[in-house]
Amino acid sequence: MTRVRVLTALLAAGSVLLASAPALAAERARPTGRWLVVFRHAGTVRSSSTLSSVLTRAGARRAGRVVPGLGVATVRGSAAAIRALRRDPRVKGVDREWYRVLRRVPNDPALHTPESAAEWPGTAPGTMLQWALQREGFYSAWDVATGGGARVAVLDTGIEGGHPEFAGKVATADAVGASSPLSDPDGHGSHTSGLACAATDNARGIAGAGFGCRLSVVKLGFTGFGIPDDEIVAAIKLAADRGAKTISMSFGGGGPSLALDQAITYAITKGALLVAAASNDSTSEQGAPASQLQPGDAPDINAGRGLVVTAADHSDTRAGTGFGRQVSLAAYGFYDDAPVGPPGLISTYPPTRGLTYECDNPLFACRHGIGGDSRYAYLQGTSMATPQVAGLAGLVADLNPWLTVHDRIRLIKSSARRSGGWSPSLGWGIIEAGAAISAARRVDRNPPRSRARVKKRVRIRSGRRRVKVRVRWRGLDPVGHAGLIASGVRSFDLYMRRGRGRYRRVRRGTRRHSAVLRLRRGTYRFYTRARDRAGNRESRPRRADARLVVKRPRKRSR
Repeated sequence: MTRVRVLTALLAAGSVLLASAPALAAERARPTGRWLVVFRHAGTVRSSSTLSSVLTRAGARRAGRVVPGLGVATVRGSAAAIRALRRDPRVKGVDREWYRVLRRVPNDPALHTPESAAEWPGTAPGTMLQWALQREGFYSAWDVATGGGARVAVLDTGIEGGHPEFAGKVATADAVGASSPLSDPDGHGSHTSGLACAATDNARGIAGAGFGCRLSVVKLGFTGFGIPDDEIVAAIKLAADRGAKTISMSFGGGGPSLALDQAITYAITKGALLVAAASNDSTSEQGAPASQLQPGDAPDINAGRGLVVTAADHSDTRAGTGFGRQVSLAAYGFYDDAPVGPPGLISTYPPTRGLTYECDNPLFACRHGIGGDSRYAYLQGTSMATPQVAGLAGLVADLNPWLTVHDRIRLIKSSARRSGGWSPSLGWGIIEAGAAISAARRVDRNPPRSRARVKKRVRIRSGRRRVKVRVRWRGLDPVGHAGLIASGVRSFDLYMRRGRGRYRRVRRGTRRHSAVLRLRRGTYRFYTRARDRAGNRESRPRRADARLVVKRPRKRSR
């Protein structure tokens, strides 16, 4: 089935709706005309005189943002200037800068019924307004994890700060290439932020996938073509520096960029899992940043530097969106990509203000009221699937803070719902939040603890050279965090030192809780090191657990 789609963009200066009728049949990522230079040493960028010298010598000039922490500068120049920069030994690489387009499929009035209908033709009986979360297993996930300490960064068009679903939910708010991050002249950012972290269990509106997670909002600037790379690079670094452990990016398109690669690597070193939208076109080329998170290696469950999300529909099939070896997995982004059922997923949206917002245009008719509040709307696309995966990633990171970025990536993929292994259509399957949380709580990275004890003094019996001493110990494998399940202590090693000598292991891998040792005169020190069933081993203590003095026999009285 053919989907007619509309790309809407806002002029940053005037907030004017550019596309008000069906216009583009496919998303088109376009180059900005600028280049992103990545230097081998960040100091080259930090020094404006050094940077100017390098650019002048090559015949290029600064033309945008500089990101000193990543050694990235935005420039313009002729083909000869770009070749000269690439030859400079101080330059790691030079890539074309692209506008990355928002990955949403705007609602086409020819394919959907008016918003005012209480029930959408073709909707399956019993389908709830927010049916996707239950189908994705979030109800069982929330029984264990509610993400109270989770931080999810959403790089988008900002949010409607006055929306009641965002009350107390914004941890940080920044803008890159834009202003006023708590205003959203498009609606896309409010919608994706709500799907990720809208207030949950507050008797109002919708629930966010991340339940109690808080938002790090990074508002990006938009032109009629999309978002320039230098803003994305700076925004990723900013989100990572703000402490977000999950970064949601519902945009993409165009070729790879070394500068983007640099930013992705930086975020990973900061412990952030990046989640990017796959294409809204039925294509195997997902465009960046998705293609740089999963560069054709998705069939290997251990591969990838982030998660690339395609969109499934209510029938659990791919909704005509991106597919192939660059797709990690799927989440719901459509009810159906034909004129059946509601026009997408419902989420938070800015208030009605004439035709300022897409859903107030009668061509789209996607606005929907909940409980008399009209600040909700249906939108569809991989943009809507992505923040749900980000919300799940936030729950996983908050539940088990010992998991690495790679752990979280593999865990979310391996727990997804699928009929077999990886498939080109849905990757590793549709996310299954309950299974992901169940797996995350059983990953034990917290070492056990143990302690030895023994009598303080014993005396060798007369006529003997040694005495039998029983050393006892006990161990504990703490969960370390509410909701986690410890693997349990498996075995102990017992170490002993006599006098000023070295410690030696006198019991190895024992499952007992005591040992009888035959000791001669002297001062002894003991400690134990436990190992749990997950393979974690207790570190060596700074000081001995117990000290024992073995005394000589008493002298016989005459």
